[in-house]
Amino acid sequence: MVKPLKTKVASVQEGSIHDYDDILGYFNNKKAQQDLKSRYHSLTFVTTGIEAYNGGQTTMLHLGTLLAHSGYDVYYQSYVPQSQASLQNNAEFNYPNYQGTCLATDQLSQHQSDIWIATLWESAYIIKNLPGYKLYFIQDYEPYFYPFGDRSQLAQKTYELGLHMISLGPWCQKMIQANCQINSPLEQINFPVDLDRYPYSQREFNSYSHKKCFTLAVYTKFNSPRRAPINLELLLNNCTKILNNKGYQLEINYFGTDKSKTFINGHNLGKLTQPQMVSLYQQSDFGIAPSMTNFSLVPFEMMSTGLPFIDFQEGTGKYFIPNKCCFYTHFDENELADLLIKLSKNTNSLQQATNNARQHLYSITWEHTLRDILNILTNLPRKN
Repeated sequence: MVKPLKTKVASVQEGSIHDYDDILGYFNNKKAQQDLKSRYHSLTFVTTGIEAYNGGQTTMLHLGTLLAHSGYDVYYQSYVPQSQASLQNNAEFNYPNYQGTCLATDQLSQHQSDIWIATLWESAYIIKNLPGYKLYFIQDYEPYFYPFGDRSQLAQKTYELGLHMISLGPWCQKMIQANCQINSPLEQINFPVDLDRYPYSQREFNSYSHKKCFTLAVYTKFNSPRRAPINLELLLNNCTKILNNKGYQLEINYFGTDKSKTFINGHNLGKLTQPQMVSLYQQSDFGIAPSMTNFSLVPFEMMSTGLPFIDFQEGTGKYFIPNKCCFYTHFDENELADLLIKLSKNTNSLQQATNNARQHLYSITWEHTLRDILNILTNLPRKN
């Protein structure tokens, strides 16, 4: 009998039910029952631990800190094994001087909260039948995290379980309305930018017209299709060749991916701290950060420093960035090459887009987001 041989590329991993051994008891189709309080004081974000460099969890920590400053008792409850010391360490790394209490997994069965907040589809199943009022903080349309199959369906079902949903920005709200049978509130809050941490730096756009080498700050993640890493590398690889034939060069600086990964072109700077990102943006000519689902904080952070931003028509940027605040192209190397050359010769458009972006960013600060979330919390249904 012929014996099977190991192949270099493994078959697609579809996941195992044993990924959920520790939380199997929470998975069922019972709809959420909202337990009303006459007063809501404590609120708990339920999360997959806290991972360094995680943008979604940084947003959670920032929002939780603002709510703590507003008088709420705030907790961050992990449902995956991670020590309290590790949770605290990574929380401090992601958002220095964060406010709130980190709780390890062994606290999940004991902890009490007036409000529970799911932060990932798995956590929606965990909180939906706990005593308290259940919110669902939706930062992405998570069925798109997986190939079509059981996990994508489990994720989609969470939007139909009766939790009070809060979408970060308009895109997730739109996707849920289009694809789900909604039977609970679905609201949205402002998608914010932290202007103070990404200060503006004036650029000499007149120098662009003399450039023969364009330096790109490119955010992507090797293991995240949402950041289009394959499409992006192919695009920039082909664009480099086209520009070379026209007498130009591209210096590509990737970041956001573990430094051990090898890109087919450019330099992999690895995962950067906030000061390192500011420095990179100040030294770059253009920023690129594709978002194929919802959005990323990175484009706003690039724009906040005055870096001209290039986005893609195939992505979701148009739901978050107004007209004439950035420059759009397709995943087409000829279009991108032409755009870079055109922009280098049209410094007025670079300055105007940067000015427009700054004006827009001042309208979407965290103060706006805090007003949105406080308005929702203030108007939660209450026990008579």
